[in-house]
Amino acid sequence: MRAFHFLPARYALEALQSRRLKVALLNELNDPFELFAADLSERNTRFAFRQWKNDFAQRTGMLCFSKRWKNPLLWSHYADRHRGIALEFDIDDNVAIPVRYRRTRLRLDVDMIIKQDGFGEDLAEELYATKSKHWAYEEEVRVPTLLSECVGQDGLFFEGFGESLEIKSVVLGSLCTIEADDVQRILPQGSSVAVCRSRMAFRSFNIVRNKEYPVERILGLR
Repeated sequence: MRAFHFLPARYALEALQSRRLKVALLNELNDPFELFAADLSERNTRFAFRQWKNDFAQRTGMLCFSKRWKNPLLWSHYADRHRGIALEFDIDDNVAIPVRYRRTRLRLDVDMIIKQDGFGEDLAEELYATKSKHWAYEEEVRVPTLLSECVGQDGLFFEGFGESLEIKSVVLGSLCTIEADDVQRILPQGSSVAVCRSRMAFRSFNIVRNKEYPVERILGLR
């Protein structure tokens, strides 16, 4: 699956140089409904979910991607107001989880769940990948990560590029001041990416490729 990760230019270059992405922590995401996609009208249900979420968040993080890069809101919210960069990845379908968007909360028999086997893997994935319809514009794809298997540094966690997360191209924002040469200078030797620049569309509210700048295949020299 091809998907895009949006970053301010500085952090995108750091990711390309170190060949890794920062893992998002579940208790620090910008949606307070994360993992709370179920109907929590019952007090006991709320208590069980909070307890489970806190435990799950201590062990699990995520990498967040979007299926497309042409939505201007994604650039505004996650790429420094179009001054940043979108990194395109080829993600192993076995680890990529497309988010499902709903208008209503999930109705679950939490008492029965607890009596049987607790919050099992299938239920955890359903909650992990369910968000409000308000977020549908993101067309999000998630890759769950075990924090114990990530690289830790200064309280942050990182997941390295590899066969299941292969970098393919770099899309420069319409207001980005980074050039292809800047990308080439920080790329590790032996790696390569395609680089293109974006602009505002003339006939729609989309972001599109700027054809005045040809797509360049950059080979790492560092």
